[in-house]
Amino acid sequence: MKKLLTKVHWLCAVLLAATLLQPGLGVAQKSGGGKFTLSGTVKGDGQPLVGATIVEPGTSNGTVTGADGKFSLSLSKRGASIQVSFIGYVTKTLTANADFLEVALDSDAQKIDEVMVVAYGTMRKRDVTGSITSISSESIERRAPANVFEALQGQVAGVQISAGSGQPGESSQINIRGISTFSAEGVKPLYVVDGIPMEDIDGINPGDITSIEVLKDAASAAMYGSRSANGVILITTKGGQEGAPRIDVKYLHTWGKLSHKLAQATRADRRKFDILRDTYHKDNATGYVDNASNQLINDSLNAAFNVDNDYQDLLFQWAQKDQVDLSVAGGTKRMKYFGSTGYYNERGIVPNTNFQRLTARINADYTAANWLTLHSRVSLGYSQKNGINEGQLMTAMLSRRPYFNLYYPDGTLAGVFQGQKSPLAQVKYTTDRTEYYQGNLYQGFELKLAKGLTFQTSINANLYLNKRQRVYPSMITDEWQKSNSGYAADNLNWNWLNENVLTYKNKWGNHNFSALVGFSEQQWRTDQTVLSGINSSTDFIPTMNAFAANLTLNETGTWQSNHSMASLFARVTYDFKAKYLIQATFRRDGSSRFSKGNRWGNFPPVSAAWRLSDENFMSFSRRALDDAKIRVSWGITGNEQIGNYDYLYSYATGDIYDGVGGVYPARLAVDNLRWEETRQVDVGLDLSFFNSRLTITADYYDKYTDGLLANRELPKESGFSTMRTNVGEVSNRGFEFSIAGDLVRTKDFRWNASFNISRNWNTVEKLAEGEPYLENDLWWMAEGGSIGDFYGYKQINIFPYDESNAFTPDTWQQLTPVFENGSFSHYTLDGQVYNGDIMRKKLPNGKPFRGGDVNWEESAGSRDGVIDENDRMIIGNALPTYTGGLSTNFTYKNFGLFVSFYYSFGGQIYNYAEHQRNMFLYTSTTPSPHVINNMWIHQGDQALYPRPYNDEYNNARYANSFYVEDSDYIRLSNVRLSYDLPERWLKSLRIKALQVYIFGNNLMTWTSYSGYDPEFSSSNPLQIGRDTYRYPMKREFGAGINVKF
Repeated sequence: MKKLLTKVHWLCAVLLAATLLQPGLGVAQKSGGGKFTLSGTVKGDGQPLVGATIVEPGTSNGTVTGADGKFSLSLSKRGASIQVSFIGYVTKTLTANADFLEVALDSDAQKIDEVMVVAYGTMRKRDVTGSITSISSESIERRAPANVFEALQGQVAGVQISAGSGQPGESSQINIRGISTFSAEGVKPLYVVDGIPMEDIDGINPGDITSIEVLKDAASAAMYGSRSANGVILITTKGGQEGAPRIDVKYLHTWGKLSHKLAQATRADRRKFDILRDTYHKDNATGYVDNASNQLINDSLNAAFNVDNDYQDLLFQWAQKDQVDLSVAGGTKRMKYFGSTGYYNERGIVPNTNFQRLTARINADYTAANWLTLHSRVSLGYSQKNGINEGQLMTAMLSRRPYFNLYYPDGTLAGVFQGQKSPLAQVKYTTDRTEYYQGNLYQGFELKLAKGLTFQTSINANLYLNKRQRVYPSMITDEWQKSNSGYAADNLNWNWLNENVLTYKNKWGNHNFSALVGFSEQQWRTDQTVLSGINSSTDFIPTMNAFAANLTLNETGTWQSNHSMASLFARVTYDFKAKYLIQATFRRDGSSRFSKGNRWGNFPPVSAAWRLSDENFMSFSRRALDDAKIRVSWGITGNEQIGNYDYLYSYATGDIYDGVGGVYPARLAVDNLRWEETRQVDVGLDLSFFNSRLTITADYYDKYTDGLLANRELPKESGFSTMRTNVGEVSNRGFEFSIAGDLVRTKDFRWNASFNISRNWNTVEKLAEGEPYLENDLWWMAEGGSIGDFYGYKQINIFPYDESNAFTPDTWQQLTPVFENGSFSHYTLDGQVYNGDIMRKKLPNGKPFRGGDVNWEESAGSRDGVIDENDRMIIGNALPTYTGGLSTNFTYKNFGLFVSFYYSFGGQIYNYAEHQRNMFLYTSTTPSPHVINNMWIHQGDQALYPRPYNDEYNNARYANSFYVEDSDYIRLSNVRLSYDLPERWLKSLRIKALQVYIFGNNLMTWTSYSGYDPEFSSSNPLQIGRDTYRYPMKREFGAGINVKF
């Protein structure tokens, strides 16, 4: 990992050095044959501009200014026209009559006044006092993303995005500045689309997006109060512009395949394993006989197991994806509109897994009068996902005996044979379909009450319907085909929100002031219906009425829940000469999820900035440094994502006794539940050089969250398994660094690049009563530790001999046994004969470990030679230390090349899937070839893996440090090569622009991880980093076309 980090730091240094030095290396490119040589200087704001472009229109003749803003260019004739341009300035066209020209470019007001979306409004980018990162539509389009998560990954420092898996339609997990909650419901950030808080963003078409803003610090996010502790993602969709209708058509098609295969035993490998294991049992007189394996050994030509299946080759297929987007935009001075529709269809690399999405959107803005403007937003979405239980499928694929035939003699597909499921049967016969309907309506009214005084009121309604149907037929659940199961669920979630905002803006002299005050109320309702059953009359009716006679009553039923929130909020901003800036915000939220005494929460942030580049003492730097701003912010944000009635003592129905239904206590009342509160301090620096040719942003943050909400385990005597309560406190501290710039800029060629890196330290500061606990038998939660700590047994090696289990007293140094003529003779320590006392590691029952058993490390506090629960220790951590991205874009005339990388260093993965595969717990499970060739069989074997049989010595004990692996990786995420057809080719076709491109996604991953992919996520923030076999991500290639009419 250190080598990788060194490379990253070196690359960052090169990026900075190349950007600073390149302008000084600019050399005028003279065109031969010119009869007139023009020289001059180019200035902006009174300062020489380095790297300004001077061209003779209609020719390939051009040059750029040097370090002092000077240039020299041979022209075709005296009086020729020249064009002078520089980023951030208005392009000028001049006539070259004199031998020397001094050109003064005017600042581009649009660039200076570039705005970004913030909570409840917009703000000039240069006046922002919080930590906000903006992503443009161009940056999104270059990546050809399937969803918003792919569009964001690697683009924002401090934002870690991990895909759930490679299954089509799978969502991703976003963490902004670390994990600040113990609650699965409250781990994701708040999504706000066009001012509308959304439950999720899976249904948004990336092609509809004009910008994405990520609010990372409390000062930026706290305007959303109790839902902003994990950050806020603001998405703004495209709108109309005055002019004739503009039509955009986009189409792309991709092909994808498995990026790489995992090592899998062949028929010969499995046969070797069967023979070796039989030898082990006989030589060690265990008394165990594996009849199934012996049948193969003695009758290898039997039709039931005379094949050699490579299940990965048999299962995985070429994936395909199609995406079509159509949009229309236009308008008049009073009415502007944007409409779009998109269709997305993806077929996975596993047969019968696919995802389809259909979206439609209409955005309209109508100025009814000088004092009244109406804003309307309507979006509709439908998606259908056909999935698979990826853990079961991958387990069957990699552990099923390769010599088991997939078909019976009559040609029918085998389902379960000798206790092992066929992966092909699982894919063919499983029904797991999810349909998702989404509708969002927003209507806003903007009234100009007086000069600088505006009132906005809006109402929006959101509806989400999730329908899932799952049927596992008896063919894949039961070897005797007597059992099957079915499940159907409808989840309807709808909510409405009313917001009212009064805004005042005023400017006098060098003073700028704005104030905002508002009120909002929102209500949610969820209706859920579940039918679950077993043993239907037939496998061929995949509907729940077939299970009516055998419903699983404790899972079947209907549920309804409601909650509401009311909010008051205000914001005041002030700046003097845009040099000294301050912003103060306050929000007060009331949520029905808490008892009356804790129902209201206050969230006050404040931020300030100082533009030191405008100070007189910085005048010496203005030739290169055009903006330098120091930011400081502090604030409190909240998290109220818990159950709707957790503070109430509640009852539930479902218990059946003698045919009569009853009720039972379902939840203990916790009337002192309070908000999760996150206090965050942020210190930032924004730098801009050479008129935004090079930009640098750096932040340090300190987040402290208390009142963490989670389910706390209760003693069984209580009659309840868990109780929701405020269990502790956690902190996240770290830094973020981003750099972006134009490395080369000439008339025909431009090369720009961006790089970001973030580092986060996570610490569990406090737990209820200070007592540590074990989360789901793997993750250790203790004060001073970190979320994601793996807790288990540390494996040192495998004892080669029975006599190898020998150690010195007190220090527990391992002794080396010496054998003479095949018999044990004596021990040595550091090469010297040892004659002292000997200690042996043993089970709690006193039995010493043998040759072929694991040599377990004892924890420092319990070195007594007994291996038990007290010897579990921290064996790794899942959280990455560094994450970030690197992207670069080259343009030469009409060609463009975009390349992006994403990386993650410092974390670890518990390879649970390989542990299960190689633990020798089940005789039918086939280990990996590496295990078969490196397991212990006889006394003296120098092995990596223990005896091929898990007995009372429990060499397969969980968790085992042997299966903790580094999750470091660098991924080549995107490569895109494009070509824009010349306008003169398109005029006759009435086409304004046409671009064709080819691209690749997930082309290469550099990692030492032995699984399919080191990137995956978990919905539970406390249970991260355990790989249970995920649907592999594919390597993807494609081509597309974008047409503008």
